[in-house]
Amino acid sequence: MRLTIQALSLSIHFRESSRLNVNVEIPTQCPRCMVAYAESPLVSYYFDSDNSDYKPLFALFFCPHCESCFLVEYVINESYAPVEGDFICSYPISQKTTDFSAKIQKLSPQFVKIYHQAELAEASALDEIAGLGYRKALEFLIKDYAIHEHPDRINDIKSKPLAQCIKNYIKSDEIVMLAERSAWVGNDEAHYIRKQENRDVSDMKSFIEAIVYFIGIILITEDAASMTPKK
Repeated sequence: MRLTIQALSLSIHFRESSRLNVNVEIPTQCPRCMVAYAESPLVSYYFDSDNSDYKPLFALFFCPHCESCFLVEYVINESYAPVEGDFICSYPISQKTTDFSAKIQKLSPQFVKIYHQAELAEASALDEIAGLGYRKALEFLIKDYAIHEHPDRINDIKSKPLAQCIKNYIKSDEIVMLAERSAWVGNDEAHYIRKQENRDVSDMKSFIEAIVYFIGIILITEDAASMTPKK
């Protein structure tokens, strides 16, 4: 899970008698314990090399909750005034993944596996491939749910494109709408030109989260309906 971030201005010594003011975004969660965080870095290091266009900035943070340190890497972007430090990654990389209910895990174990891998890719700053992972996870979730609803059409559901599965085999209007929009954003992650320019992976994740919620409610309702009165 990629850390959410908030703005902070750092004033850094990087040469003798020189100081650089840099706007950076700091974590609001500790990547070790995942507890909310709002501390400034203990110390920051900037490496200004004339031999490379890559100018990294490293900031060391201390979490008072787990009493551990973690490091955030930025790259200096001098095309803005004031200078900005673009967030690259935090170390150690968070291994925290989303917890899914037992019913969702049973319905689509491959969805859970792929979604968790996409989260770890995103946490590792592999944002260009994380979106593809979330899109693949969406397809497994929708198709496995469609098979649950139509067990007599397994082969047809497996072979059909995702858009047709959503249209032909999903009854819930809410799930249909969310799945269609998720697929739109997910398809942009695989194409050169984006059609949904004002949407990104965070939107797709929110839509998938809502789909999981609605499917979970349906599965719980089906479970309750299976009960019979006891005499």
